[in-house]
Amino acid sequence: MVSRQRLLRFGATAAAMANARRVQIAAQLLLAGGLIFVLLRLHSIWSDSHVSLARVHWLWLAGAFALTASSVGASGFIWLVILRALGVPTRSRWAGMFFQAQLGKYIPGGLWQYAGRSALARAYGIPMRAVATSLPIELAATACGGVAFCSLLLGWVGLIGVFVFLGVALLADAATRSRRAALHAGARASVLYGAVVWPLLSVGFWMTAHGFGRASAADLPTYLGAFSAAWVVGLVAIYAPGGLGVREAVLVALLRGKIGSADALVVALASRAILTLVDLAAAGAGFTALRRGGRSVATGAATRDLGKPGEAGSE
Repeated sequence: MVSRQRLLRFGATAAAMANARRVQIAAQLLLAGGLIFVLLRLHSIWSDSHVSLARVHWLWLAGAFALTASSVGASGFIWLVILRALGVPTRSRWAGMFFQAQLGKYIPGGLWQYAGRSALARAYGIPMRAVATSLPIELAATACGGVAFCSLLLGWVGLIGVFVFLGVALLADAATRSRRAALHAGARASVLYGAVVWPLLSVGFWMTAHGFGRASAADLPTYLGAFSAAWVVGLVAIYAPGGLGVREAVLVALLRGKIGSADALVVALASRAILTLVDLAAAGAGFTALRRGGRSVATGAATRDLGKPGEAGSE
């Protein structure tokens, strides 16, 4: 079991490392190198594919952008739902912390977005124990929703994965705070991710493929399952910033039998470009919202105090 104190120390250490200039520079260089490699390969990939710009349906791509943006926006507010379930009175503009910190996922390591959000939350006076508890709940809920959608492609194997992730989530929640509040937060977040975020995100991927003329309505379950499977694999590949390269490789492996490797890679890269643009736009919107709102200390810290001795799950 991981104690609350260890989670708090980890969050503080990760935030300090994320702010280290040498780490930031090295991560940016790694990311730039990966992007340069992708750009150098893009021309040959495009020439090998059957995609033509003249036949691209741009309205479908615009729809994919809108759905992706909606899914990212929903994710930010689900984090606030988790905080409220943990007893923290929230403000809607705090979702801007989520949007800003999401850019950290493009830094190798897989945890920088959480470290960045912890640092922002501390600056705005949000109880750090609640933040430290909310992050593993959010991660588990995201994974549960993704694995559930994998069942569209993997059938009963995907459903087994859902129960495995739920079991891990329950153990993590019970180890970090009051069982009742943690289970309540995890359950609500899992339902919201499964009912809102993942449908928007995966249908957006299908719309991207449809915009390039490489998908039909009959292919919808396959594309939803393939995207979810690729996302989950990219999520656990913490060495890849934002699952860069890993997610695309899985998508090519899953879709090449249907549309060919070159076309699958073009669709995967287009989806990646849309999500990156959405993240950049959301980060800008989050920065603006927080700047206009100004800093304020969170009042009425958790009604169910995370550190209160004698509670279930306290160390």
